[in-house]
Amino acid sequence: MSARYDWETIRAEYESGSTMGRIAKRHGVDKAAISRRARKENWTQDLSAVVARRAQEKVNGTVNTVDPKKRAEAVDRAADALKAVMLRHKEEWERHRVLMDEALAAGDFDRAKLAKITAETLKIRQEGERRAWGIVDRAAVDMTSSDGSMSPVTSIAVRFVEPAARAAAPAGKEA
Repeated sequence: MSARYDWETIRAEYESGSTMGRIAKRHGVDKAAISRRARKENWTQDLSAVVARRAQEKVNGTVNTVDPKKRAEAVDRAADALKAVMLRHKEEWERHRVLMDEALAAGDFDRAKLAKITAETLKIRQEGERRAWGIVDRAAVDMTSSDGSMSPVTSIAVRFVEPAARAAAPAGKEA
């Protein structure tokens, strides 16, 4: 019985706000059958969820794809795009680590300050990108601060010692 009805279209019409009566007339299906299916599959007429799902399908390239092979290819493309973002984020933090290590090794306050500003900029940009891409860090979820940031680190204290003071200090002790 259900094979003769286009349930994807019926669901789309229902979720976009069409009444069960109108859908029943258009598709020749009983209103009670639509109601049962809607309840069973948790159909909703809240358009914000429908719009968000539809937009995500368009981004992923899975719109109107009933062919399992095409759907799998679209999912692979979306996964590859997310992987690229995540790998780029890791590479950016590695470059930042090198910048900070070099600044600290040289005792260069200006370069260390630049590294701090770079870290803050990376954090803000990457958090925004992760939200935009729907990437959620499972470990960071429990550490979300009250201001909504996802960083478990609240502050880092760094003490700089002038190279001349370091050379004059006894071994193991810094000025």
